[in-house]
Amino acid sequence: MQDNTFYLDELTQDTFSYELKTFRSQHDEVQLEKYLKNYSKKHVEKKVNKIYLIRSTKTHQIAAWFGLKTATLPYNDMGDSFLIPAIELTHFAVDERYKKADNSSDFMRTGEFIFWNYILPIVQDVSQKVACKALFVFAIDTPKLIKYYKETLQFREITNTNEKQFFEYAVPDYDEDCKFLYFPLNE
Repeated sequence: MQDNTFYLDELTQDTFSYELKTFRSQHDEVQLEKYLKNYSKKHVEKKVNKIYLIRSTKTHQIAAWFGLKTATLPYNDMGDSFLIPAIELTHFAVDERYKKADNSSDFMRTGEFIFWNYILPIVQDVSQKVACKALFVFAIDTPKLIKYYKETLQFREITNTNEKQFFEYAVPDYDEDCKFLYFPLNE
């Protein structure tokens, strides 16, 4: 997959709603599709989430989209509690028509390409300007998705805490069975 296959765009109030409605998520991503169509513009306007659209350079269709927002994570180290500055990958979906953009094993899949070439560079740029230790996601807890985040995108699990209690306050409303994963930025 080449760099000129896609380009980055930001969701704004000027983004046509019909474009959002044409986005086709894969089977298990109904909540992501619902968020994009019904809530994303409101959240961008209120500055509670920043939504990025990845568009095809050929058709200008939305091939994928993701959301980012700042956050703090509680941390307890030997009795000292403090907050860690972080960025949350709130949403990440690839249109089903673009998921298999290239079936060859020699090339990255679309989601992987977008993570390494669009999401991570934005997060790394922010972490150079303000204190930020990690990118994190609450991933839907399915073996295939967790394996993808851990093996392909190199996210990690927290192993020294009880995740459910530690991050219970921040689990997304739409899925209480999410798994907290993080990508360290300053190692």
